[in-house]
Amino acid sequence: MTKTNDERGLSGMRTEDMRVQALKNPLGINENPVFSWQLVSDKKDEKNERQTAYRILVSESEASLINETGMLWDSGVVKGSRCFGILYQGKKLHSAQKAYWKVMVWDGENQASVWSETASFETGLLEREDWKGIWIGQGEDYENQELAPVFVGEFEVADLKQVVCARAYISGLGVFLADMNGQKLSDAFFEPGESDATKTVYYVTYDITNQLISGTNFLTITLGNGQYTGYTINPVMVYQDGTKTKFGRYQKNDSCFVKPGICGRKKLIAQVELILKDGTRKIVCTSNENWLWVNGPTVFQNWYGGEDYDACLAEELIGKIPSEENGWAKAKKMQSPKGVLMARECPPIKIEERFTAKSVKKLGEGHFLVDMGKNGAGFVELVLHGTTKENRGNWISMYPAEMINETDNGVDQRSCTQSWSEKFDCVIRDSYRMAGTGEERWHPSFCYHGFQYVEVVGFPGELTSDQIICCRLAVANEKHGTFETSNQTLNRICEITDRSISSNMYWSFTDCPQIEKLGWIETSHLMFASVADVYDIRAWMKKIIHDICDSQLDNEQASLAGNNEEGFVPGIIPAFYRIEGLYKDPNWNGACVFTPWAYYQYYGDEAVLRQAFPVIERYLAIWIARQQMVSWKIMRRWANGASMGSIHQMCWSLLVHITECS
Repeated sequence: MTKTNDERGLSGMRTEDMRVQALKNPLGINENPVFSWQLVSDKKDEKNERQTAYRILVSESEASLINETGMLWDSGVVKGSRCFGILYQGKKLHSAQKAYWKVMVWDGENQASVWSETASFETGLLEREDWKGIWIGQGEDYENQELAPVFVGEFEVADLKQVVCARAYISGLGVFLADMNGQKLSDAFFEPGESDATKTVYYVTYDITNQLISGTNFLTITLGNGQYTGYTINPVMVYQDGTKTKFGRYQKNDSCFVKPGICGRKKLIAQVELILKDGTRKIVCTSNENWLWVNGPTVFQNWYGGEDYDACLAEELIGKIPSEENGWAKAKKMQSPKGVLMARECPPIKIEERFTAKSVKKLGEGHFLVDMGKNGAGFVELVLHGTTKENRGNWISMYPAEMINETDNGVDQRSCTQSWSEKFDCVIRDSYRMAGTGEERWHPSFCYHGFQYVEVVGFPGELTSDQIICCRLAVANEKHGTFETSNQTLNRICEITDRSISSNMYWSFTDCPQIEKLGWIETSHLMFASVADVYDIRAWMKKIIHDICDSQLDNEQASLAGNNEEGFVPGIIPAFYRIEGLYKDPNWNGACVFTPWAYYQYYGDEAVLRQAFPVIERYLAIWIARQQMVSWKIMRRWANGASMGSIHQMCWSLLVHITECS
């Protein structure tokens, strides 16, 4: 048996950054774990170090992993340098199963490393039958979808000392916030993640062990619209006939086709499980028609148009036990989405940066113009000091924008509304109704904006820069690359580019965070290297590729009036909107080929190619059948006035590139 470096008293190669699904100790994954690690060495000639073999052990407990008994999987010694994309090949895993693993590697001199630190992963609910709850909501005929309903399910924990761990499995369409006994379950936003709900519905697993109490526990879930409950369900700018709504908020609504089932009314499904000391897995709470709901203090929310929060109403709700006597209603069973419930295996959206305003300019009594100093995607956190009963009930309104108007006395929202702010007399606004309780703090929870400036109306007293905090949000992809030179202009260009990239890292790689907030998928391949050089996008980009594969039209979808042929891939993923003309362009939907190929080239993980290959085959069959490319008229706008011949050549060059990647 080969001795380890530790046994020989030598210092050499070792492993770190242990990951499953490109995540550290993930909670609630799907059934096919994929392992990776990084190699480090203490040798002086580290550049010449290489891995020649590895061995992975996976066990049900830390103790058995140390003793190397009762293995779920022992890979044996596998020759090769591979330290990524290694698929689990052990015993079948079941739902809610926690496993521990470690790895040993061998170097070029056939010396074995010490065992790595122990890492872990835990599966989620792997089968639909594991979900014992039902989808619930306000009812299929409930109209006031601009409100954010609060749902509560209660359950008992007889003896907390018998509980080893507890999990909450939650999905909510469009987006949700959750807390247990008044404690937030995470600091993430816009859970569970956008998807085509006819194919996939993501859910999130939470460790709620420390939030439980002995006795009665309350799981609270607040639902927002997101993209799912969009303009076809809840118009807030204009109705389908073009007449204005009472809300007067901007909302993107220019889709030429809406896929049935991709949008709908808000709903949720949830389940709470306990693992007891005797090993028993006990389901103590599931979403059902005994849950109660009430419209919460968020009295308006829209993915595009902003959010209004009534702190007076929030104060009234605090401390009131949810009951029908207190005005709560019983939840109603909702139609289940067609998509399969699947664990979201990528980082959440979080606040990645917080900074105070650069300057505040007073425009009038209670009226201010705020410059945050730099553009970005997120929202404003409002900080109030010393509010009184006189302030109670008054509204503070905030209008985010990228530009100041020509007279320098307010913001210009045209670049954030496609100029529909003029056409339909609509705005983007976040508003807060003061409770008058002294210290108050608030930010939106169900929307975000692209902005640099904020016009504030109705602020009591003098507004200072530390009372307007910009919260920049993004998917929490770890940053591992930097670029710096002695030239400050180049450094600034790099900084601006990075802010642009991160401001579009949401559930899809959006093309802009203000007007559209849509996953135009050409960005996922055109910008792949630029993003991957700076951020670890392995898990995030896998989600995007999964969503691209989901979007391909099957025979049933292709038969719908106004849709395209079988195998077609839209240019926007998830396909909440379809913009006339551009959605057919292979520069966009060719991402179903380019992005998996870029992922493989960059990360060497062929599993992504295997997943995408059937999609690529069906997509290419369309072009072979057509024997022509996209409309030259559409392509002309991207060819900078090139001749018809050169456009023709460009299109065919693109097709050749697609087939080469395939």
